Amino acid sequence: MDNKKGLPKDFSTRYSSNYIEELASEKIHAKVIELNVKDIMTDPNQPRKHFNEDSLKELATSIEKHGVLEPILVRLVNNKYMIVAGERRYRAALLLNKETIPAIVINLESESQVREIQIVENLQREDISPIERAKAIYEYLKPYTNGKNLKTLLINYRMGREVDEEFALTVSALSKAIGKSPITLIRWISLLDLPEEIQEKIDDPNSPITSKHIEQLSKIKDINIIKRIVNIIEENNLSSDEVSNMVSTIKRLKEQSLKSAIKNVQNVVSVVDFLDKNNIEKLKEELATLKDLLKELEEKLS
Repeated sequence: MDNKKGLPKDFSTRYSSNYIEELASEKIHAKVIELNVKDIMTDPNQPRKHFNEDSLKELATSIEKHGVLEPILVRLVNNKYMIVAGERRYRAALLLNKETIPAIVINLESESQVREIQIVENLQREDISPIERAKAIYEYLKPYTNGKNLKTLLINYRMGREVDEEFALTVSALSKAIGKSPITLIRWISLLDLPEEIQEKIDDPNSPITSKHIEQLSKIKDINIIKRIVNIIEENNLSSDEVSNMVSTIKRLKEQSLKSAIKNVQNVVSVVDFLDKNNIEKLKEELATLKDLLKELEEKLS
């Protein structure tokens, strides 16, 4: 791929889907050094904020058995080595009380390049949280929007409408690198439109709210309705399929009326003297049900 306007010079290399693996390939193994873990620090701006403890323990078990197969990537910052990629391996090594970890020191020209590596690495992993993923996409693409609404630009790009060339090339390359379509990017960053309290529930491992629930809820525009459904999900532990049915029902809702029910009752009243005994008993049962429903409706309307 030729270099594109507005993109880094080595864009084609850094944006390939296996970029991280290439950095740790046999071609550059000569650059692998053993770094003391005390000389390493994590990156506070790294997109990923949460690390699943069970997953870390599994990785630690693997490292204990096989060693660290893939060196972490670090850069020199204020006489310390800041992690660019591989924080999970670093944390797992700490769990094992290892004194050193294999690493490759890389020189990057800008913070933007650091974020590019981190976003590709993290988005290729399935255990990044939906909100972390959304924020990573947002923060990475935001500088290419020239102050315009990112979600609107993505929708325009997907619809084939004119957008800035630099933005279009960046989105195209990002989609290719992580193997996701622009519509998926739109769906992901749409999570950031949700209230903060719901975003926290999505990221909370103890909450029944999952990204599949939110995928269904995103079809509803009214935030207040979304909040109410979220409460129902938590109270009744609804599955995403059940939420899907609920959302479909709500979207089909139109102005409600009891006119047809009133008309039916009027019809029955006018002919009740002509009905046989069995039919009358059946009507009594239906009337009892109707009374219960009316009582429930009155309570909800009050």
